[in-house]
Amino acid sequence: MMMSTDVSFIVNGETFRAHRAVLAARSPVFKALLFGSMMEATMTSSAPITMHEIMPATFSAMLRFMYTDAWPEDEEPVGNSSSIEMFQDLLAAADRYALDRLKLMCARKLWDVVSVHTVVSILVCAETYDCPELSKKCLDFCARNKNFKQVASVDGYALSVLKFPSITGEL
Repeated sequence: MMMSTDVSFIVNGETFRAHRAVLAARSPVFKALLFGSMMEATMTSSAPITMHEIMPATFSAMLRFMYTDAWPEDEEPVGNSSSIEMFQDLLAAADRYALDRLKLMCARKLWDVVSVHTVVSILVCAETYDCPELSKKCLDFCARNKNFKQVASVDGYALSVLKFPSITGEL
């Protein structure tokens, strides 16, 4: 537990403690939450702030990054689906909380694990969270050699195209 923390968060039943000043210095979204118009509600209350739409592991990795500005060594991508999903979730959180450096780092890590089997989900993530460089790299990957035929035959491709028709035009 961190010493002299002044804010706590509940994420899917888990409690995380932090320092308002650190979070506000790193994220304009946290600054608005902790010191903006909602300040009275969060400053005077010792009640934890409930965070929705984020998983505990993702919130923990995001907090570690906000405190250290470094990539946690135990969060290196290994190319399996749970690792890729974690990086996609972390990229989404970085986008939501305006952590541009973390967002860029996640995009780079995702690029490292692009394959015929992962490119569509990574492209959908890149399009959803406005990562044009990652989108371009994914599209370039699909355009290479016979990659597109292989990508189009992967389970989930058709569903992704239905959910994100804009991708079809780009492919």
